[in-house]
Amino acid sequence: MSELKVDVIIIGGGIVGLAHATLALEKGLQVILIEQNEMAVGASVRNFGLIWPIGQPAGPLYERARRSRDIWLKMSKKANFWAHENGSLHLAYAKDEWAVLAEYHENYGSETKLLSSKEVIDLSPSVNMDGLIGGIYSNTEVNVNPKKAIYAITNWLNRQEKCVLKYGEKATNVNGGVVTTTKSKYSADKVLVCSGSDFQSLYPTIFASSNLIKSKLQMLRTEAQPKKFNLGPTLCGALTLRHYESFAQCNSLDVLKRRIDKEYPEYNDWGIHVMVAQNEFNELIIGDSHEYGQTFDPFDKRDINDLILDYMSTFFNLNSLKIKETWHGIYAKNPNKTEFTAEPEENVKVITGFGGAGMTFSFGFAEEEISSW
Repeated sequence: MSELKVDVIIIGGGIVGLAHATLALEKGLQVILIEQNEMAVGASVRNFGLIWPIGQPAGPLYERARRSRDIWLKMSKKANFWAHENGSLHLAYAKDEWAVLAEYHENYGSETKLLSSKEVIDLSPSVNMDGLIGGIYSNTEVNVNPKKAIYAITNWLNRQEKCVLKYGEKATNVNGGVVTTTKSKYSADKVLVCSGSDFQSLYPTIFASSNLIKSKLQMLRTEAQPKKFNLGPTLCGALTLRHYESFAQCNSLDVLKRRIDKEYPEYNDWGIHVMVAQNEFNELIIGDSHEYGQTFDPFDKRDINDLILDYMSTFFNLNSLKIKETWHGIYAKNPNKTEFTAEPEENVKVITGFGGAGMTFSFGFAEEEISSW
């Protein structure tokens, strides 16, 4: 077995691994990236593709998300993939929903604007007008096609002189800076284990003693809408206000949560909040749900998809809803922190557990990590 020596070995070809590989190269380091599959097929290609600063609380996490956003836009030009700066639009149909939006805008919304119902429709004509009070628009959110973007970044890395990609190889052991795979051995000054929700292959005792859990989400994609259709910003209903930490800063959220608990108990049972995004092919991506645990039923639940579509109809009008694809993804989540890191041995670091914010945080976190070396 041959042994190649580099500065950094990264295990995992999802967005966390790709982000660290990209920024390590920018620092002039030699990188090997190892991915067990022939292409990334996990959570990084099974999400909305949203870079979502508005979901993060004010302070370091929001700033990390903003830095990620800037790097995403820079990478879209380098790697030639679609990145749409369309922003986000959270809608209010009840007084308690409007109260949360108004409080967030007043106290934390340095980059938001409160909109009347007329201003909402001007921005997104497909919004349901029935009972609409208004909304809050944020200009910071960016939409990418996750599958296309992940593969474009991978291809860009493959063209870089100081980067070697080893796809279709499974890392089976890490010891003293030496990584053994199913095909070879490699050594490096630093090893980053970015293996997502795979808790068994490497350092299983570290994961077993952690508080990491997994989340299974269900999503849907429609067939392409007419060429002239324009969703505008990514749309969010009131259920989303109880999902992201940014709105947990608002005292008025408790009233809204109590009402939702009473009126929509089944949505709490499956951790459902509903968003609608549009990709470059005029397809709509709709989701999602959140089941938490360690092992999940491999089959998707039609009832969950029906609940998602039913709630979507309360804030979004669509003449023809033809579903093209449904799927689920599974990601690692740290219930008590934004991410999970561990250093099982010298110069080896495990990085995972970003929950649903992997696309939003990965580049910003990687920038922090690599700048600390």
